Amino acid sequence: MFIERNLTADKQVYCWAQPGPQASFAGKWCTKEAVIKAVSSLNLQTPKVWVRGDAAPLIDIEIVIAESGAPQVVFHGNANDASVKTGVTWVKVPISHIDDFATATAIVQ
Repeated sequence: MFIERNLTADKQVYCWAQPGPQASFAGKWCTKEAVIKAVSSLNLQTPKVWVRGDAAPLIDIEIVIAESGAPQVVFHGNANDASVKTGVTWVKVPISHIDDFATATAIVQ
């Protein structure tokens, strides 16, 4: 249920196909959480931007691989609305994961 609620079907297939699927799932989830925090704190004068209950729509934040090989964020649905509302113009997301551990940082402007 957790995986289906937070990752699209194609991202689930991608993560399961990796040599360390647990690390891949954890890396995607960490990145989405970092993006949520960064978007929420970009413009502190903006009222609450996540409108789907108390939870942010993690499935609406897609982590793709750019042509350069770096991770890239694509916003959809409610996450796109939140990014527009706060004035996000770009997002950088370094991700690191190995075995059962993952970390990510999101920098927005």
